[in-house]
Amino acid sequence: MTGAAILISLLSIAWLARFDPKRRRSFGLAPRVVPVSRPIVWGLALLPGVVLALAGYAVGFVLWLAALCVFGWLVVWVPPPVYRAARDRVRHRLSQMCNRPRS
Repeated sequence: MTGAAILISLLSIAWLARFDPKRRRSFGLAPRVVPVSRPIVWGLALLPGVVLALAGYAVGFVLWLAALCVFGWLVVWVPPPVYRAARDRVRHRLSQMCNRPRS
């Protein structure tokens, strides 16, 4: 349950960072059309924590909160060009691994 909550929230935070107009402007990227309103995505990011807290799962809530804090700082710390370069390296290596002949 905690893993799913963390995953949902982290994907929401990543989506918010990807479409944030101020972040895009500060890195000289072109503006993007936002497909979903930001309050909905914020609600989706915070909802798993509320569910964990209301379910009385304190350990899960603390882990969820810590993961959000760490991931949020990582998003702020890594500029988009560095992220894109790392993402492309990972995709390239995964494609090499998937296309390798099996022995």
